[in-house]
Amino acid sequence: MEDEAIIPEAGTAISNEDAVDRISALLDMPDEASDVASEQADTEHVEEPASDETDVETPDTEEQFFEINGEQVPLSEIRASYLRQADYTRKTQELAEQRKVYQEAQFDKNQLRMEALQGIEALKQQMAIEFSMLPPEPDWDELLKEDPHSYMLAQREWQRREAYAKQVWEAEQALKQKADAYEKEQRQIALQESQKRLLEKYPELRDRSTATNALAEMSELLASYNFTQEDVNDLHDDRVISLIYDFQKLLRTQKAIPEVVAKMEQKPVISQKNTSAKTSDAYTRDFNKFNKTRNGNDAIALISRLL
Repeated sequence: MEDEAIIPEAGTAISNEDAVDRISALLDMPDEASDVASEQADTEHVEEPASDETDVETPDTEEQFFEINGEQVPLSEIRASYLRQADYTRKTQELAEQRKVYQEAQFDKNQLRMEALQGIEALKQQMAIEFSMLPPEPDWDELLKEDPHSYMLAQREWQRREAYAKQVWEAEQALKQKADAYEKEQRQIALQESQKRLLEKYPELRDRSTATNALAEMSELLASYNFTQEDVNDLHDDRVISLIYDFQKLLRTQKAIPEVVAKMEQKPVISQKNTSAKTSDAYTRDFNKFNKTRNGNDAIALISRLL
């Protein structure tokens, strides 16, 4: 058959070099070293691509995982998170620097406005003196009848004087409006900074429900000390708010002490074996002391004795 392989007779075996030459001739390949020819021959028998699963390339290095809060986190995610955090930190610092430059520029502008307002105030006083030395406003109708020429001159002078006074007034009002806007902006910035410090000190106030209840309790407390609602609305200093908040929590704790003591008194006796006369006397002494003083420290001592 034509497709049958020709098996050489004994004694006619070909050498390795002859085999390479024959294979190269059959494949129409350049004459290469035996290892290259073998590699090229293998490429002629490449099988059809398998499923997608076999086509997935295996990464050169195996992904590393680290345990964070009980979870396995890949190194690539940690790096990406670090880069995001670094970028956020950089942008935050840039924004803070820009805000600082803006604040300094606004402060300088406001200082110039204050100086201009002082100059306008001095000018107004000078104008008042000069105007007081001028003749009073004439009867225009009578002057027009008697001396039309004098009427025209006087009217022009009065119009010039009024225009000058109006110009000064408008300049003053414009400066005051900008100064008021600057003060409002500064109050808003101070309020935001105060709120930021307050939330850093009391993270529980980030919850809207908790913050609302705390504000209601503090408002009620301040009202008991004759603070008006306007006084409460004007409280922006986080130091003052912290003081009121801590005081309110202290009052809440003190109000809860009698209820805790009452529950402890009703607590059933589990065992009488470990109760000695000495322990009972100490409890009675602390209990009587608390009933007499109603002091927070005495209440704590009593609760500690019960525990």
